[in-house]
Amino acid sequence: MFSVVKRNPVAVLLALLLHLALGFFLLFGMEWNDKPQRPQTSAPVVQAKAVEDPAKLAAAKQKQRQAEQAAERKKRLAQEQKRKAAEKKRKAEAKRKVAAKRKAEAKRKAEAEAKRKAEARQKAQAEAKRKAEAKQKAEAEAKRKAEVKRKAAAEAKRKAEAKRKAEAAAQVAREQELQAQLAAEQNLRQLDRYTIAIRQQIERSWLRPPNAGEGLACVVRVRLLPGGEVMPGSVRVLRSSGNGAFDRSVESAVYKASPLPVPSGGLFESFRDLRLEFEPEG
Repeated sequence: MFSVVKRNPVAVLLALLLHLALGFFLLFGMEWNDKPQRPQTSAPVVQAKAVEDPAKLAAAKQKQRQAEQAAERKKRLAQEQKRKAAEKKRKAEAKRKVAAKRKAEAKRKAEAEAKRKAEARQKAQAEAKRKAEAKQKAEAEAKRKAEVKRKAAAEAKRKAEAKRKAEAAAQVAREQELQAQLAAEQNLRQLDRYTIAIRQQIERSWLRPPNAGEGLACVVRVRLLPGGEVMPGSVRVLRSSGNGAFDRSVESAVYKASPLPVPSGGLFESFRDLRLEFEPEG
């Protein structure tokens, strides 16, 4: 009963009012008929007693039921339409949510894919940059090592060349020294030979003074010209023997022995200004 009232309150209210009106009519209509009628001065009036017609009452009830049923059907139809509209709206909303979710998911996947590709691209670029830097560094290191090797080879070559030159120079110096030594020795031998020859030639030209004893010696200076000629006035006694006649005899012997035997070329310079010790034998 309460569910019917909740579903169609208007129809129930109309039925209730109809029942109340019918009851009121029956109650008060019968009371009116029970009251005594005052006599009329005019012609008598016949009072009709109100009697309910069962057919009409049944028809009214039938009409009421039909109205209630119609109201109920209308209510159910409205509720069904409302339910269908709500279901349609719910499905549309669900479909919209699914589409939005799919769109959001597709967007998320697209963004994730774009992010992945961007990260992959950045990673590839970073890797390419790292490889390029590593290659450049390796090339620079190889170039540096090659330069170090080249410099080391050049330094080794320079040192070897310097060593070779030094050894060659040392060899040349040794040879030159040896040659100079040999030349000096040869010059000394020649000098000794010419000095002995000069002394012997002077001794052959010397005449011992009568008062000159044994063991006398003096040192004289003689200036010679190329070819061995004694320069006039050039003979001087540097260290006297202590015997004037002996010293003068030596000076006279030097002039008499001119030209003295002297070497030619460079060796003559050693005899241009000659210091000679004269000590005759016997």
